[in-house]
Amino acid sequence: MSVSSVAHGSPLCMVSDDLIAEAERNDLLAEATCHRAQARRTDRPDWRVVDGQQFLGPARFWYSLEGPRREALHERLEPRVHALTGRPLRPVQSNYLYYEQGDFLGLHHDQVRCPYTVIALLDGPAEPLCLHPEMVGVPAERLSRLVEPGGHTGGSELSLNDGVLVFAGAVLPHHRRPHRTAVPITVVTFCFTDQPD
Repeated sequence: MSVSSVAHGSPLCMVSDDLIAEAERNDLLAEATCHRAQARRTDRPDWRVVDGQQFLGPARFWYSLEGPRREALHERLEPRVHALTGRPLRPVQSNYLYYEQGDFLGLHHDQVRCPYTVIALLDGPAEPLCLHPEMVGVPAERLSRLVEPGGHTGGSELSLNDGVLVFAGAVLPHHRRPHRTAVPITVVTFCFTDQPD
């Protein structure tokens, strides 16, 4: 498995060019396309703190929790992600995300129950994901002072075209800038925990 570390050499984030096989990615894209019409909208205009730990900034995008192929791959990814991170992990949640022109994902942490996140671009010209290792450990309430309208700026840019991203999304703040083109993108996310059932 080919892996490179990013985010200033931090073990909090890795990119793999073969974590998800091309045939698996094609299956996911076909399934995501089938569920696109029933996707739900997230349109969060303000920031909030969940359970005193998770920071959620403004966001606007579509998502779908449907997909037996995605759920089956989530299970198959467990030993692969374990091998990559060196941690015993179990699947928690996964979904398809769809971004249209102007959609974005503001500065945020992933759910506390999802300490590790896997993100793969399935289709379209994606803007980079921006990681903020300099904000690791900043209390969620303080992050609210850093929120910018329409998302956020700065951070270490990471192109999803470089491979599948595996990172500690519950502690590493990140954001996606507004999608600029009329061509939408489709992304799949898989969430893992190292906590017992």
